[in-house]
This record gives sequence, structure tokens and C-alpha cells, in this order.
Amino acid sequence: MVDAVSNNNSAVYTGIGTGVGLLAGGVYGGHFSKPLLKGDAPSDAFVRRYYDNDAKAQIAKAGEDAKKALTESNTYKAADDITKLSDMIKGNAAKFGIKADADKLDDAVAEFVGGETDVAKLKAKMEKAYVDTAVEAKAVSFKDGKKMQAAKEAFAKLADNADEDALKAFVKEHAEVLGVAEDQIEATAKSGKDAIKTLVENNTKSITDKATELKGFINEGKLNLENASEVIKKAAKDTKIWAGAKWAIGLGALLGLGSYIGSKLAAPKNEEQA
Repeated sequence: MVDAVSNNNSAVYTGIGTGVGLLAGGVYGGHFSKPLLKGDAPSDAFVRRYYDNDAKAQIAKAGEDAKKALTESNTYKAADDITKLSDMIKGNAAKFGIKADADKLDDAVAEFVGGETDVAKLKAKMEKAYVDTAVEAKAVSFKDGKKMQAAKEAFAKLADNADEDALKAFVKEHAEVLGVAEDQIEATAKSGKDAIKTLVENNTKSITDKATELKGFINEGKLNLENASEVIKKAAKDTKIWAGAKWAIGLGALLGLGSYIGSKLAAPKNEEQA
């Protein structure tokens, strides 16, 4: 009989604890139900994902455009033997990823051709190299959105009268984003806060532009994603998935805590003291 009462209490209190967990989880979920906005502005997470997705789309497009430019050129179409293709490669060596001094260019092109005698196979190799080079060139300008955001926020927190040591620490930490070489960190710090501010603005402009674009989109369409570009839709989806994952983890933890509290409340006194 005692066991039955104890089990009933346990069920009741566990249910109460689970209810507490669900309620708290609902509040937590509500907090993340608008992951795209921060007030009336796009959230940092939304901006970063928009920037990242757009950058990746541009990098991919660079490859598509390069291939189209190559394959639609009259010289490429007319090249029906290896010699003509070799001459074309030599004339556009850099675009095929060949880096060689003028006196070594013939050898570099010969190495690229690699003794190939099949025109179709060499053309396929040329197309791949052309695309890879264009993608690599475009990717060089890409900077991680999270790192750019961190640099902007860290600079905003610097005191107006930040001394050289504080500026040096900032430049050192964010050198990659700012494009500052290791041997230029001290000189950059000595240039003063105004000069570094310009450096920050210039090197985080791409993510600032994305925030501005999103603000305009939000003001005009109130995030009507049906009319948004595919890049913005993907950014929104990514952000919601990210926020949803945080909600699920938080809810799971709260449910577990609620059940734990309920079971502890229901535990017989003698067991608690044991």
C-alpha cells in the first residue's frame, strides 16, 4: 500500500515536473521563435548566413561563368588539335592556374598538356583548370562572416581613449579579418584608433552591405520569404534550423530537469536520507 501511494506520488510529481519543463521549454522556444530578427533589424545570425550563402553562390557562379567564357570562345571552338590548344593555354596561362616566368612558360605549358594527344581529353582538363582557377580567385576575397562580425563587435567595445596596447591586442586578435600581416601589427596599432576604424569598415564592408540589404528587404516585405531570393530563403532556413536546434536542446534539458525535480519531490523521506 505504501508502495502504491509512493508510486502515485512519484507519477504526480514527475508529471508536475515535466509540466514545469514543458512550460519553461515553451518560453525558451518562444524566445527563439523569431531567429531572423533582432527588434526590427536582421539578427547577426541571419546576416552571417545570408552573407555566407551569397558568397558561396558567387564563388560557384564564378566557375560557371568561367566555363561559359572558355567554351563559347571562337578560339576554343576552332581548336581542333593539340598545338592550337597548347598555344591557347600559353596565351592565357594564368587563367589555367599556370604560374611561370616567361622563360619557363613553354616548359610549364608542356607539363600542363602532359603529352596528351586526345583533343577532347585535353579540353576537359582545360575546362576544369579554368573553372578551378576562377573559383579559387573568387574565394580569396571571401572572409568568414562570424569572424567579421566578431571584429566589428570587438572594435565597438574599444574605449574612445584606447591606448596602443589595447589597439595592438585588437589588431593581433583580428589580423586575419583586417588583412594585417604579423610584422605589421605594431605599425597598425601605432596608426591610431581612427585609422583602425577605417580598416575595420573596409574589411567588413561585405557583411555590412548584407545587413543593409536585409534591412531594406525587411522594411519593404516584412520578411515575406515567398518573394525573397533563393539566397535569402536559404539563409532564413539555415537560421531557423540553427535556432530550432538550440530550442530542442534547451527543451530536452528542461524536460529532463523537470522530471528529475518531480522524482526527487516524490522520493520517500527515508530514501532521501539513505
